[in-house]
Amino acid sequence: MSSTMSSTLRTLGAGAFGALVVAVAVLALRPGPVAGAPATQTTPAEHTITVSGSGKVTIVPDVARITLGVTITKPTVKAVREAGAKAMTDIIAAIKDLGVADADIKTTDLSLYPQYANGSPQKIVGYQISEQVLVTVRDLDKAGDVVDVATATGANAVNGISFESGDPVKAQNDARAAAVEAARVSAQAMATAGNVSLGGVVSITDASPVSPIWYATPRASGAMGDLATPVQPGTQDLTATVTVVFAID
Repeated sequence: MSSTMSSTLRTLGAGAFGALVVAVAVLALRPGPVAGAPATQTTPAEHTITVSGSGKVTIVPDVARITLGVTITKPTVKAVREAGAKAMTDIIAAIKDLGVADADIKTTDLSLYPQYANGSPQKIVGYQISEQVLVTVRDLDKAGDVVDVATATGANAVNGISFESGDPVKAQNDARAAAVEAARVSAQAMATAGNVSLGGVVSITDASPVSPIWYATPRASGAMGDLATPVQPGTQDLTATVTVVFAID
């Protein structure tokens, strides 16, 4: 091959390589489709504002739940069972005489255990029976009376009293409604400051805590002579917390 032809081929080859480089550069500079991009133009998502609000309602409880019962020890199973049965029968009858319905007296615990001699875990010296009932009192004026007549009739254990609303769902919903209104007030203030118009509600999320139940422990009337057992329900604050998303224009 002559030197002239060889030179010509080198020139053509260089030219072809240069053309390839230009083509690659053009392809590299040409924008390609963006992954996930919509095929057509869409309306931007509606603007929103998210706020949290808390609401509280104060109620006077109108239901009391009292746990009371007896614990008795006797030498034999028969004797302790009979003593326990008589004591609880008398206690329940006295409570019913105050107007408490059968459905509002519920047995919550009944147990019987052997009692062993000190230093001799194998020697049984007696038996102990324990029975507890939960009494729902729907007239709070009679809550103290329930404790008094029960202890006077034989109850030797009063294990606590709790107070609550007879309609807790309504009370909690009132607190939620107050929380939504508080959120709206906050959202309106933010929208005004941001020079936008507050629109409708997009979503509401309830983050309310569990409603509290207040507890008190009345003393048995036997320890106070002829004094009546005072029972004061006080008040309860039910709270609710919500997160609300509003549209804004």
